[in-house]
Amino acid sequence: MNQNKISEAVKVAICICAEDGLVSESEEAMVYQLISEKFPDYSKDAFIKAVDDFFSSKLQIENYLAAITDREMQKFTLELSKVSAGIDGLDFRENVAIEKASMYWKLRHE
Repeated sequence: MNQNKISEAVKVAICICAEDGLVSESEEAMVYQLISEKFPDYSKDAFIKAVDDFFSSKLQIENYLAAITDREMQKFTLELSKVSAGIDGLDFRENVAIEKASMYWKLRHE
């Protein structure tokens, strides 16, 4: 899988984790763990760059969601976001963002 496409999944997950106003260390660590399990060739440097790019950007969640067009990657990214955001307790704002992603990608009934 293309490193840039994986980075887009990272940005979506970090964006959802940030909905409660904070990306905790445990959330960030879980995103990296799940990404590196699924894509072992994805580098830590690429991960750090994706996170830095997210925090220096003014894009909205819809912009990040639009960048992921592959159905399987959408499903993986949604699960990645759910697990990562939930690692420190799922805030209602994170849950709303997960629902928004699910509706945007039309994954509600899959």
